[in-house]
Amino acid sequence: MNLPCYSRRHFLQSAAAVGLATGLGGCWPGQGSSKEVQFLNRSLPPQLINQFQRQFPQAKELNFKAIANLQSLFDNLQTWHNAQNADTSKGLWGSGSRANQIPKAQLVTGGDLWLERVIKEKLIQPFVPDQLSQWPSLPPRWQLLGQRNDQGLPDQSGKIWAVPYRWGPTMIIYRQQPFADLGWQPTDWSDLWRPELKQRIALVDDPREVIGLTLKKLGYSYNVTNPGAINALPSALQELATQVKFYNSKYYLQALLNKDVWLAVGWSNQIIPLLRNQSELTAIIPSSGTSLWADLWTMPADAEGAEITYEWLNFSAQPSSLEQMATFSNALAVPYQNLEVSALSTNPLLAFSPELLERCEFLAPLDIATVNQYKQLWQTMRSA
Repeated sequence: MNLPCYSRRHFLQSAAAVGLATGLGGCWPGQGSSKEVQFLNRSLPPQLINQFQRQFPQAKELNFKAIANLQSLFDNLQTWHNAQNADTSKGLWGSGSRANQIPKAQLVTGGDLWLERVIKEKLIQPFVPDQLSQWPSLPPRWQLLGQRNDQGLPDQSGKIWAVPYRWGPTMIIYRQQPFADLGWQPTDWSDLWRPELKQRIALVDDPREVIGLTLKKLGYSYNVTNPGAINALPSALQELATQVKFYNSKYYLQALLNKDVWLAVGWSNQIIPLLRNQSELTAIIPSSGTSLWADLWTMPADAEGAEITYEWLNFSAQPSSLEQMATFSNALAVPYQNLEVSALSTNPLLAFSPELLERCEFLAPLDIATVNQYKQLWQTMRSA
């Protein structure tokens, strides 16, 4: 079953298009390990894993395994669930089946927009709140990412279905020289509508992101629940469509590198690594605010919830662990204990001011009627 196409959380293979993907990235096994922690490649510092394994003798039970992309992690959750619920009579799966080849994990990285679906489909189970010693020090905004009702919707009184550990923004990345020639630099979403950029823009093929940034430009939230009622929205999307040369979530950065476009919109964890070797490029967080994404720990439905699993969750949420994540990742650590954003990343491009962060939003689940409105707006825009 394919995932919805409208989220970076579902398809990270686009990094491979510009040489950013790094494969499986290796494992950090314990001696005689029998339980896996499957995490998104390059999202955890190896030294943090090593430190955990040295500090906790029982960590030998855990095998930390880096997985290339979130799609594969989701597929594993589905495979385990289907195997658990299928008729297990002889020959149903066969000794060579994918279900038998993939060890079941204790923890799996998930994306924030997964959560509604994997809860509804019973692919994961909630955590035990009393076992999460650091959870009370997590600000409510981040708690609400993982705290959901049984329908997967954010709920302050809901169960804890996921524990966030890193996050980042959608950004604008652009070539500096063309804008130096123009005599101005992009600062906000409204710049995408400037006539100088006609056919000079690449966007991800993602309705929530593109319609969302247009809503933001018009002064609305990314999470508008009745976009059809905003009279200015269709014309703004049509105008933006004339500016766009390329829609693609896989090759949008390649278009920028090839100089096919001057500017692109995409996700920070893909953009920031590219900047290290491309001095001609720079990136910004739009001043009116942007969408945010998050990676979270989830527990597969039939995992045993071992004590060492909770030890890892609590260990990785300590200030010293967050500092290592901030130094290592192309993202931000989660602000346990109300840490300032400046302590959550060492990259100046991710230096949110408190005021800017307040203007940014995680993408909320939408009901079916609202999703259909977004689909219709997207189809109309793409056919322009």
